Amino acid sequence: MVFGLVDKLTNLIDYKKIDLLTLFFFFSLSAIGLISVASASVAFADSLSGNPLYLFNKQLVNLFLGLIILLCVVSIPMLFWEKIDKWLLGLGILSLLLVFIPGIGYEANGANRWIRIYGYSLQPSEIMKFIAIIYTSGYCVRSLRDIQSHWFAFFKPSFLVILVVSLILLQPDLGTSAVIFGTVLGILFVAGVQLRQFLIVVGVGFMGALSLIYFVPWRWQRIMSFMNPWDDPYGSGYQLTLSLMSIARGDWFGVGIGEGITKMNYLPDAHTDFIFAVIIEEVGLLTGILILSLLFGLCFRSFYLARRALSRNLYFCFFVGFGVSILIGLHTFINVGVVSGLLPTKGLTLPFISYGGTHLLVMCALVGLILRLDYETKLAMPRANITRRVLE
Repeated sequence: MVFGLVDKLTNLIDYKKIDLLTLFFFFSLSAIGLISVASASVAFADSLSGNPLYLFNKQLVNLFLGLIILLCVVSIPMLFWEKIDKWLLGLGILSLLLVFIPGIGYEANGANRWIRIYGYSLQPSEIMKFIAIIYTSGYCVRSLRDIQSHWFAFFKPSFLVILVVSLILLQPDLGTSAVIFGTVLGILFVAGVQLRQFLIVVGVGFMGALSLIYFVPWRWQRIMSFMNPWDDPYGSGYQLTLSLMSIARGDWFGVGIGEGITKMNYLPDAHTDFIFAVIIEEVGLLTGILILSLLFGLCFRSFYLARRALSRNLYFCFFVGFGVSILIGLHTFINVGVVSGLLPTKGLTLPFISYGGTHLLVMCALVGLILRLDYETKLAMPRANITRRVLE
């Protein structure tokens, strides 16, 4: 049944028009992610299930499902997403509310971020990243002139995003909230919103985030430990100090794949939020730079393809491509910033690399959007009309 679906999807479009460079970035990052999860999760998976490759096997299944989702998204016209963006937003807000309902949502490590459906776990805040890009892009297309001239046209999506971000903050998840907020503001900025209005919303968002940090003791403690984690290396600074020691131990070329020490139940979240530290410890800083080059290469490729869509007046494709570029770039910047001690500690995964089912599925869907917008850009390009002259 699954293979029949895949075969049907592969016959819907001309795959000769698919962007190979985007596929290269995607498959390279996915392969590196599988190897990294297999190594970083050994100790945790063994203590969890008795099978050192338990989480690797789950991630492999998630990648297979992600490939099916990617094929589905590539096969769906962008006009479909543009027409159902409001319904998607409604379903997204509903899913964010479901995490607080006993029996549907469940708590892990003090956070209500997941819902269970027939034994499977989904993280609605991850799905909202995809939905936020679709809805904001669709709104910008419908209200492009109003956004550039009227305050209310800018306030309406801002209010909805604040509602979404507030629900995610209640879970609590400050990192995801920051990524969604930044992505939406980025799309609205390129849509031509007035600078004064933009700066007001940015200022309000900054003050709100500062209030959430200052008036919540454990968040304020994170900021203090981030400033100097060595003051309390066995308490609030424990995670960051272990991460920095992993990076220092790896040096340029690493200690060898599978030879890392901090992942052996020392460094918390070694296979998720802090997997980049494990990678550098085992394969070195040069490989870490290579991974960052692939991630930002995908961002720049998405931006480039979005600009090409704009040249064909495909505004929805342009906004979507720009939004995907911002989201992946912010994700990468925040994760690496946290791991290296440049930013306060917060839970945010490294795209395509960290372990996480819903996260990987959403990233595959975003790559599908990039491929689809480029495909439609190529279809919109005029064909060359070459007339042949018969030589007499």
